[in-house]
Parts: sequence; structure tokens; C-alpha cells
Amino acid sequence: MLHLNLINVIKFITSHPFNKGKKLSALSRFLKYQVAIRLIKSKFLIDWVDDSKFLVSAGETGLTGNLYCGLMEYKDMCFLLHFSNQTDTFYDIGANVGAYTILASSVNKMNSICFEPLPSTYDRLLDQIKVNRIDNLVEARNNGVGKNSEVLEFTNNLNCTNRVNTDPSNTDVTKVDVITLDDCYEPTNPSIVKIDVEGYEKFVFEGGMKFFDNPNVVALIVELNGSGDTFGIDDSEVHKTITSFGFRPVAYDPFSRKISSLDSFVGEENTIYVKDLDDAQNRVSISPSICIQTANKLTI
Repeated sequence: MLHLNLINVIKFITSHPFNKGKKLSALSRFLKYQVAIRLIKSKFLIDWVDDSKFLVSAGETGLTGNLYCGLMEYKDMCFLLHFSNQTDTFYDIGANVGAYTILASSVNKMNSICFEPLPSTYDRLLDQIKVNRIDNLVEARNNGVGKNSEVLEFTNNLNCTNRVNTDPSNTDVTKVDVITLDDCYEPTNPSIVKIDVEGYEKFVFEGGMKFFDNPNVVALIVELNGSGDTFGIDDSEVHKTITSFGFRPVAYDPFSRKISSLDSFVGEENTIYVKDLDDAQNRVSISPSICIQTANKLTI
């Protein structure tokens, strides 16, 4: 299993577009980090995009891809960076250790509201906020987001894919307070929402019908990769709900800064949705370039 994981990581690094023509440099970063983390066994502070940073330690799989490749989910992360500006608000639902929140608030100077249910992961999220000195821009909540205000059990043993527990025999769980978006928030300025809740997306939308129908919610980044099967949910159901709010799925090419319509959600990875295609294209066209330190100072 370890051998297979290593092969997959190397394939990911060498096939990433940001490493084109620089594969040896990227593999060198990977090897140096793997050796250092085993010898020193400490946290490393990494310069990331523009002046932003992130802390990374052993097992931090939600961040190491950004060390090896610049931006792990490069299309979605570039979309957030190119589309948004400091007058917008970013909602990070399923923030994990806060990669997207760092980009939104440290790079683009936006106000962010982020939700991470697991206390241990939430503590690491707070560390990222602290090292980037964005406490004044970020409201971090140790909550889940769902259909109802309630207490639910979350798994502890699935690393960055922890989710609402569906296995009664699993005792490695944590009880978490879950809120609904409609109970807590009413967007008053342009808002971008990222949702990565390991298959629980349907319930986030059901608890935010007014929130997502609000015209100020202008763009979404949603993980629809089949993980909803855990809860008996087909991704097409979630996609139908999203489009009922007036969103349309799009593809984004960060190199040309072109947005194009899609017929449906992407599958296997995140899907970007916007309400106004022309406005979205204008936003990404006029946005300033960013410098990605962990991709050989690539400017895009």
C-alpha cells in the first residue's frame, strides 16, 4: 500500500501542469521534504502564494500537494484567486486546515468565514490563520454545516476525508455541533462558497435554501466526486439542487483565464459554478497576477 501511494504521489507531481518542464525541481522538493520531516520531526513554515505561508508537518496531506506543485487543486484555487477581490466574502465549508481560507484572506485580503468540525483539525486551522496574521479577516468556527441545527458524530480516523459517521460500530468518533447557513448567515455582499464535506453536500444546501438563493452568492466550488454514495446520495441530485438556484457549471483555464460553460458537473473532482458567466469572465480577466513561491515562483 505504501509503495502504491508513493507511485501515485510521484505521478501526481510529474503530471501537474505547474511542474511542466520543472519535474526534477518538483521531485527534489518532494524528496527534501520527506527526508527533513523524518529527521527533524517538526513543523515547517513554507512561503506559498505572494506573501502567504502555511505550516506543514508529518501527515499533513491536505497541504503537502501545495508544497510539491504550487497549488494542489490548481483550477479551483486559481479561480478563487482570480475571481475574488477584497470586497467579497469567502465561505469555506469543510475547511480542513484552511488552504482555501489562506488564499482568500492572506492573498486576496477577503473576509472569510470557515467551518471545520473536528477539534484537532480546527486547532491546526487556527495555527494557519495565526502565522498568516489574518485573525482580523477570518471568522473560524468549530462546527459542521448541515440541514438542521443538531449534534452529529464525525469520524476521527480518515485523515483529510473525515465525515459525518454512518457506521454504528465505529467508536472513533467526535460529537460536533452542526449549524445551518439559513439560521446563521445572510450574505450582504458578493460571496464565494467552497463546499468540501465528503458527501454531505446535499444537506448543506438543504439547510441553506435562502442562503444560496441570495443573489449575493455569486460562485461555488463544490466537491462532487461520488462520496455522497456513503449517504445514499447521487451527485446528480446535488447538481440539480445547485442549478435550481440559478448556478451553471463552468470550466476554468487559469493559464488563458477563460471560463467556459459545461453541460453538467465534472465528477471525480470539484466543480465550479457561477450565476453570471459574463460577470465571472470579466472578474478573472481584470484580476492581478499572483506569484506561487512553491511552483518555482510561477506567475499566473
